[in-house]
Amino acid sequence: MDTFESELHAIALRCSPDFRVLRKLARRGYCERPLGPYAKTGIIVDVETTGLELSAEIIEIGLLKFIYTPAGVVLGTLGQRQALNEPGVPIPPQVTRLTGITDETVRGHRFDVEALQTFARGADIVIAHNATFDRRHIEKVLPVFEDLPWACSQTQVPWSDEGIEGTKLFYIAHRFGFFFEGHRSLDDTYALLEVLEQPLPRSGKLVLSELLEAAKRPSLRVYALGLPYALRDEVRARGYRWSAGEDGRPRAWHRDCEAREIGAELAFLNALDHDATIEPLVLEIDAFVRFSARHG
Repeated sequence: MDTFESELHAIALRCSPDFRVLRKLARRGYCERPLGPYAKTGIIVDVETTGLELSAEIIEIGLLKFIYTPAGVVLGTLGQRQALNEPGVPIPPQVTRLTGITDETVRGHRFDVEALQTFARGADIVIAHNATFDRRHIEKVLPVFEDLPWACSQTQVPWSDEGIEGTKLFYIAHRFGFFFEGHRSLDDTYALLEVLEQPLPRSGKLVLSELLEAAKRPSLRVYALGLPYALRDEVRARGYRWSAGEDGRPRAWHRDCEAREIGAELAFLNALDHDATIEPLVLEIDAFVRFSARHG
């Protein structure tokens, strides 16, 4: 079936309420037009690792540089980098099943740290679709990312309020009418760029515009100091994470929230602790600190 005939079939299906058509994502070319004085540069990051724990090693990094306006309109891509790294341990079978990356794929490869840092240096924003995971890993090998502001398209966009129940990138892509090949790092970055360009279903705001506004807002990190061990399941269910006290951070369960939520968060801890052993510690964090394992 040729392209023209395929398009006719797709149009016919889209006209029916009984079908939904998904288009395969095509990677776009680089931006060739002159960039205006107000244009900004973003970097989309995705990493593949040997596991989910912080001690896991990165086996692949994908970086996609793009240009956008302060209002959140994507103007095009500027370049990409994809790099492999041979870890010190065999790649687990479950990682190979998910990514297709084998021990043979990465054998003999090492990151060119200086080239990757030069590519990312000076970005106005770094975006990942699970920034808590990606930032904590990539900062271990590329220190340039420690000094850049970050945003998370998975947690800082109100997907549920917009009628999108899931937050996985594959699911969001389907809701916006396209699919992509994954789970390789560069595939995910191009898919995320496509998502950033879309208008949200209910508010009509561009995803990137909503994300940039969220990144600018300071948030608060609440540490539940003195939380009894027996209450760990209750706070974990609310989204708290455990900090083991590395790098001077408090050794305690913690959760990030916006300023408007702090009253409810403190009320939750107060109601949870009938013996008044919890001493909440509230710290303000911004996009330069948020999602990093180095700060508390």
